[in-house]
Amino acid sequence: MGVQFHPSASLKTVAAASAFVIVGLSASQGVAQEEDFPILFTNVHVFDGVNEQRIENANVLVVDNLIAEVSAEPLAVANARIIDGGGRTLMPGLIDSHTHIYATGVFQTFAGLQAAKWDQIGAVATENAADYLYDGYTTIRDTGGMGSGLRELIDQGVVEGPRIYTAGAAIGPTSGHGDWRNPVQRSFETIPEDMGARLNMSYVADGIDEIRKASRLNFAHGASFLKLMAGGGVSSELDPLWSIAYGVDEIAAAVEAASFFDTYVTVHAYTDETVSMALDAGVKSLEHGQMVTEETVKRIADEGIFWALNVAGMDPQLLGHPNYAMPTVKPKLEAYLEGSENLVSYIKKYNPKIVHNVDTVLSTIGFGRAHRDFEKYYFAELFGNHGFLVAATSTGGELAQLTGRRNPYPNKLGVIEAGAYADILLVDGNPLEDLSVLGANPQWFDAAPRDRGFDTIRLIMKDGVVYKNTLD
Repeated sequence: MGVQFHPSASLKTVAAASAFVIVGLSASQGVAQEEDFPILFTNVHVFDGVNEQRIENANVLVVDNLIAEVSAEPLAVANARIIDGGGRTLMPGLIDSHTHIYATGVFQTFAGLQAAKWDQIGAVATENAADYLYDGYTTIRDTGGMGSGLRELIDQGVVEGPRIYTAGAAIGPTSGHGDWRNPVQRSFETIPEDMGARLNMSYVADGIDEIRKASRLNFAHGASFLKLMAGGGVSSELDPLWSIAYGVDEIAAAVEAASFFDTYVTVHAYTDETVSMALDAGVKSLEHGQMVTEETVKRIADEGIFWALNVAGMDPQLLGHPNYAMPTVKPKLEAYLEGSENLVSYIKKYNPKIVHNVDTVLSTIGFGRAHRDFEKYYFAELFGNHGFLVAATSTGGELAQLTGRRNPYPNKLGVIEAGAYADILLVDGNPLEDLSVLGANPQWFDAAPRDRGFDTIRLIMKDGVVYKNTLD
């Protein structure tokens, strides 16, 4: 992938007339206005989602919902609305490849899920979606929640939010990371006694046949891909961190079910053994995986596996989080931190495909903002600003393409190039040098509360629609 240049051209004319909606062209938010012309961004420095150097003094043409042209030379476009970037950075919208917007803002423990209500979860999920969009995220990948309902409302323009790729309900075994039932509920044989299953947030599935059924239920609810709990977790109580949830044949059953829908399986796994078993079964994506060996990191890189690595999860500050300070959880976190102490050096050596992963869950919306901001900062501290930006744009866009014909958004995401979706940010300064313009913050648990969005993100466009513009 790359940007199309036209160094030999002097002045190009592109005649285009396309109907699309522009929201709030002179204010942070506004009433939708139908326009009958393309948008031409001028006087911008382009970070294309891939290269470490910006394209200086560039012009970017948006026609309908796609980027039509990127040029280092002037463009004359018939009937275009001109947006002068004033020398700011034009870049792709951000992509968070591991979210839980249905499990943030209502309940702070898995036990609290059992008292959750549909209207609470729906309202908070809608609020979370808008929160992500106005923080500059134009795409998210939800790895454990409900089906396609919210995504459809966003795509229809009923509510505001990013593009959403959803795994539907996370699939795991009895006493696995996704078994959120209380002791009384686990005494029943029927899964619907569990609110996680009733809400289509988590399915308890034991054995190949139940895994296949749970997989197909997810697709019936509109899932774009599948997520399996392949091993133990940190925040849950029933599953030791070292435990193995599914065998290779069970994971392979989900991989086969996903292949029938032309999409893929990702797995929740921390240890070297569970990650290796998942790779043997044919998974294409990993969540977490911080306790793997150097040999496995090399294998992940060699096989082109996408890795949703939550780097903030390797910061010892986590020991101060109330959920992780519980006696049943703290020893698991300590073992996890010890097991990941050499991971950064392995990643730098083999350069696997890392995607930006925040993984806020069981928290308030306000803490979710602080978590996102710290994740940006800490990722850049470990792997550099360019490393973060690529993980949060083009690599996340590549992962989205793994959904094949199941993909609700088949064009390219996370890049500024002809043919890609017009998901665009205009940002003060240069995020390749200073990530604070995207909200990166070295403070986490002690971060001051903030409002939605950042003044330094001056324009937010998704799918050719401008949701924020404070340039005027």
